[in-house]
Amino acid sequence: MKPATEIWYDMPELIAMLDRVRESGKGIYGHELYMESSRDGYKEEMYLDYSHNPIYKLDGAVWGVIGIMTESTQKVLNERRLKTLNKLSYQTADAESLKSACQIIMKALQNNQDIPYALIYLIENNKDPNTGFDSPVARLVATTFDEVCKEESIHEKLKRRIPDYFPETHEMIDLTKISYHDHDTYMEKYATSTYLFLRCDCWPINLVMKEENPIQVLLKDNSQAILLPIKLTFCNERNLSAVLICGINLLRKLDDKYMEFYKVRNYKIIKYLMYH
Repeated sequence: MKPATEIWYDMPELIAMLDRVRESGKGIYGHELYMESSRDGYKEEMYLDYSHNPIYKLDGAVWGVIGIMTESTQKVLNERRLKTLNKLSYQTADAESLKSACQIIMKALQNNQDIPYALIYLIENNKDPNTGFDSPVARLVATTFDEVCKEESIHEKLKRRIPDYFPETHEMIDLTKISYHDHDTYMEKYATSTYLFLRCDCWPINLVMKEENPIQVLLKDNSQAILLPIKLTFCNERNLSAVLICGINLLRKLDDKYMEFYKVRNYKIIKYLMYH
C-alpha cells in the first residue's frame, strides 16, 4: 500500500481534497473537477466526478479516506466541441463577400479551447504579367488574431498580430515559388501513440493542396498546428480551394476523436462558405 502523495504525485489538488476530508471528518463530492495529469507522457487536461468520504476507527478517529472517482473528460470534451459546432451552424449574419464570410467564421472561433487560433488562406489564380499564364496564389484573408482598429483615421481596417513562434506567415504566397520539400519531419512519441509533424520555415500550403490531406506542423515553441484543405464547388461549376490552419490544444493530443471534430468543423465551414 502506497501513500496518496506517491500515487497522485502530479495532482496536488486531489491530495489537498483528501487532506481536507481527513482533517474535517466530512465527505465531499463534485462533478467535472478540472485537473492536469502526465499519464500519457505529456501534460493533459482531465475532468473527474468524485466522492471522498472518511473511514472511521472504532474510537471515532479518522483512519483513512475512501475515494470514488469517475473520469468525465470525454464527456466534457464532447459537450465543448458540440458547442463550437453549433456556434458555427448558427452563423446567420449576412456576408457581403467570401472574405467577409471567412472573417465571420474566424470571429466565431475566437477564444476556443480546442482551436486556440485559426487562419484561412484562399487559393486564387493570378495572371503572371511576364508569361500571361495563371499562377496559383494563397492569400491570407482572415485569422482569429484580427482586430478592428478603433482609431478614427483607420476606422474599420484590420490589424493582425501574428505570434512570433509561427512559421513565416505571409499575406500572399506565390505557390509556384514554394517547394513541396522545404520541411523536416519530426516524430513525437507518447506512452500509447506516435505522431508525425513537419518542421518548416513557412506554412506548407503547397503540400496540403498537393496531397489533399491534413498536415500537422510543429511550431517554434513546440506547440502544434494542423492544416486542413477545403474544396468548394459552386453551382456555376466554379471551383475554389482554401487551407484552414488551426492550433491544437496544448493539453490534448490529436487523437481520433479530436481529428473527427476537426473534420466535422471543416464540413460546417464548407457548408457556410458555399452560400457566400
